[in-house]
Amino acid sequence: MNRTPASGRQREQKLNRWLMTAFAAVVLLGVIVQITMMAKLSNQSKQTHALRRETVELESRINNLTLSLEQFHNQERIAARARVLGMQLPDETQLRVVNLPGLSYSTTAQSAENTGAGEME
Repeated sequence: MNRTPASGRQREQKLNRWLMTAFAAVVLLGVIVQITMMAKLSNQSKQTHALRRETVELESRINNLTLSLEQFHNQERIAARARVLGMQLPDETQLRVVNLPGLSYSTTAQSAENTGAGEME
């Protein structure tokens, strides 16, 4: 085999070009993968931020609803509202009728002065 120095150089240059092309392809692939990963991380970050904001809004709404509920359970407010509506406490001559849904026995009646749970017969 008789090789000339020119053919050896051409082969070396061809191999160098092939290696440079392969290296460029690997670098390009790495850049594309990195950009893709950064895009995914950015998207996840946006989703996390949106969920945190929604969590804060929901916690604030829960606090507001709890406060409203506590205001509606205020005995003084209930008594004032009843007075505005013309309600009054029953006197001893009146009967109170207790009818609880879901009970198998009939309605019970109690006198207004009866503070116990006994039934009137």
